[in-house]
Amino acid sequence: MQHDKRPNAGPRRQAPERAGSTPASAAPKPRRLKHSDRRTALLQAAKELSVEQNVTIPSLDAIIKRAGGSRRSIYTEFGGKEGLRDALLAEISGEILPALHEGIDRNMDLRAALTHFARRLVCVLMSEHGIGMSRLIMQDSLTSPSRARTFYAKGPGKGMKLLADILEAARGRGEIAVRDCASAAGCFTGMVRGNLYLERALRIRPPLSEAEIEAHIGAAVDIFLEGVKPR
Repeated sequence: MQHDKRPNAGPRRQAPERAGSTPASAAPKPRRLKHSDRRTALLQAAKELSVEQNVTIPSLDAIIKRAGGSRRSIYTEFGGKEGLRDALLAEISGEILPALHEGIDRNMDLRAALTHFARRLVCVLMSEHGIGMSRLIMQDSLTSPSRARTFYAKGPGKGMKLLADILEAARGRGEIAVRDCASAAGCFTGMVRGNLYLERALRIRPPLSEAEIEAHIGAAVDIFLEGVKPR
């Protein structure tokens, strides 16, 4: 049996990496999420990507890349893409109502209540986030009227009910004279949105400055109160 007489050449040299290859150890791995954080992180990623990409629901791979987790995480938490869509719309509607009624008491001074309500409405609807979310809801309503009705009932519809209750209380105190407080609430909300909302939705107007918001709200409140005051 012959023995290898060659001198020891030291450790074997590894073959060079092929161009464009990625070492296995350097390959990115999905971020692991704690169970308690998983649902929140996935919903937040879906919401952000929906606005950025102007889609009702982004791809699952894009959500996982941003939030971490895996497809199994999405199916465990939401049952799939449709369940994630429903949860996202519920999340959006849940943001709108607290923003509208925070700090409002139905028995507070009417002008103060209307001003506060209008300010919150403008901040919610006409922000970059609000415009993006509104567009997604409109798109989704074309394919799922039932989801659109659910969204309205849980979000904007409750806001309108709150405003109608405020007007009912004011009518009971003799401060305003209106036949239908629910209709009056809709009229006031329409005045607050005005053409500004359309301009913002079409991206032909930049976000409003604080001075512009206050001037717009003040005018809407003045005109509305003038129209509903007892004669």
